[in-house]
Amino acid sequence: MKTLNSSLAKTQRPQRTAKKKGVFFRFKKCRHFFARFASRLKCAYFWLRENAFALFLFTLAFVALLIIASPASAELRAHIAAAVNNEVITSIDLEQAVRFNAALGAAGTGDAKKLEQETLEGLINRQLLLQEARRLRFVEMSDQDTDAELGKLIKRLGTEKDFTEFLAGTGLTRAEVRHMLAERLVVERFVEKKVGLFVRVTRDEAQAYFDGHAAEFKGKRFADVQKKINTLLMEQRLGQQVDRYLAELRAKADVRVNP
Repeated sequence: MKTLNSSLAKTQRPQRTAKKKGVFFRFKKCRHFFARFASRLKCAYFWLRENAFALFLFTLAFVALLIIASPASAELRAHIAAAVNNEVITSIDLEQAVRFNAALGAAGTGDAKKLEQETLEGLINRQLLLQEARRLRFVEMSDQDTDAELGKLIKRLGTEKDFTEFLAGTGLTRAEVRHMLAERLVVERFVEKKVGLFVRVTRDEAQAYFDGHAAEFKGKRFADVQKKINTLLMEQRLGQQVDRYLAELRAKADVRVNP
């Protein structure tokens, strides 16, 4: 019996040894695999680190190409009338402003193309001044200010019913008109604070204008029209100062008009 057990043990030992060798071999093989994988991963990391910026530029260019080539992008560009720095003026903005100006009897209403060009130029100038007003934080507006401006427009048109007809004729909503008036008021107050404070008309300048336009003020004394002359000269000089200021802003800005 003892001899039988010892002979069985001898026959079982080689099997266990073979199993151990097989497990060790598989472990060693896996270890080599992971070592090679880690080495390749490390190489990839260093390559990406050295070429990350180039890959970023390539990816950015590829995405931009896809966007530019896409029909949606072409449609979007078609609906942009102009861009002032990072803000766009859409064709809808332009159409609304044209209808608004035409309804109020703006100059050049008879020539639709001219009115559109002048309106777009006005929107670009307004955007430049709005951006500058926000940057300098010169103007603070309240809802009461905007409501008062809306009230002036309604009074100018006549009655609330006339204003409703005005909205129907232009295709604008009350909120859209209110927004347009609010932006216009911000620009006006900014111009008054930024430019208007430095515009002055002396009595001698008003007198010189009165003397040089005697036919215009025939039968009137200077004292009777001095205030009117002052206002006229102030508006002229303010317009000139604003034009110069806008030229400075435009020279520094990125303004693009969609042809």
